[in-house]
Amino acid sequence: MAPRLTLKRVGAAVLGASLFALTAALPAAADAVEVKPFPGADEPGMGVHLKKDGKDYQNGKPVNAELIGLKITEGGEKDTATAYCVELPTRLEDNTPLEEVPWGEHPNPETKFKENAAKVNWILHHSYPKLDVATAAKELGAEGAKRSSVIAATQAAIWHFTDGVDLNAADATAEDPTVDAHVLAMYKKLTENNPGLDQEPNPTLKIDPKELEGKAGSLIGPFVISTTATTGTIEANLPTGVTFTDKDGKELDVAAKGDLSAASQVNIAEVYVKVDEGVAPGEVEFTVRATAELQHGRLFVAKDRNQKTQSLVIAKPTPASVKDTAKVKWNENVVPTSPSETTTTTTTTTTAPTTTTTPAPVAGGGEDDLASTGASIFVPLLIGLGLLGAGAAALIIVRRKKAA
Repeated sequence: MAPRLTLKRVGAAVLGASLFALTAALPAAADAVEVKPFPGADEPGMGVHLKKDGKDYQNGKPVNAELIGLKITEGGEKDTATAYCVELPTRLEDNTPLEEVPWGEHPNPETKFKENAAKVNWILHHSYPKLDVATAAKELGAEGAKRSSVIAATQAAIWHFTDGVDLNAADATAEDPTVDAHVLAMYKKLTENNPGLDQEPNPTLKIDPKELEGKAGSLIGPFVISTTATTGTIEANLPTGVTFTDKDGKELDVAAKGDLSAASQVNIAEVYVKVDEGVAPGEVEFTVRATAELQHGRLFVAKDRNQKTQSLVIAKPTPASVKDTAKVKWNENVVPTSPSETTTTTTTTTTAPTTTTTPAPVAGGGEDDLASTGASIFVPLLIGLGLLGAGAAALIIVRRKKAA
């Protein structure tokens, strides 16, 4: 992806079980491509005889049809490729840097490339070097034709659509009649049975929704990934106990055990996040990146429009990428207590009994309406009377002693 998520193509650009189709624009990264003619990669063809408006082109002189070598620096990597000419009779200047532009920006105001670009693109994808020589020759009705013949037929067919010229059917090449027959047969296949092929669009990718929230101990999702790309990557820094899964909770493969980056090779459109029970509340932002290889007919023209040179076209895959980001949050899973699980505790408090003594009515005193305090009011009274009696007795005894 780095972790990787493989996404199948689907008809409505929503990932699922079926394939989807790609359908147009120059990749955003095209301005980073550096291109220069490179004679060391040229592949020879042969001279072809052309007509324009029914007359011999260039007074019947053969026009050299060959594959032109290019040195391409793209994404920091250097490569060589070959291209066909889409501009007669402009000369190719070997030291003139080229740049990639959309089909509609062909600099020659007299070109027919703009209106016939899809026809040219179809030729590029049904001949050499997109196909090997043997396959191209067989599919174009000239089995056994040599590479130089395939190149000559292909270039002549491209000029037919870009510059309005025709291959001279009576004298196709400067070679022998067998070569003429092969070149003419392939030329007719490429021009008469050509439905055109539009540019593929840049891939698209979307995650929906952009944010989901759930609880630890559950699957949070789905996040639905919609894309027109063929492969994708989920990128995230995941804490322990958090993983990406499918709808059944099956963990998606990771790049390496112990790596906190989620990396998946899966064929699904719906992604879930599984948060284990007990994981502290948190959140994770993750990114899905998708890539595609677009089969463009790529147009290269002079980088400096004041330096005139041939415009060239190749059938070279173009890498393109897109991404989208989403976020998942989770809280602690607090399980409520149900009534059936509630334990009732009964607390019994024992209170010592209080004895209440109701006093008897005082003789001659009538009823006493004072509230009971739990002790008899007569107890201290009786004690006092006893003390008084004892004091009186002692007094009597003392007096008797004096009398004696």
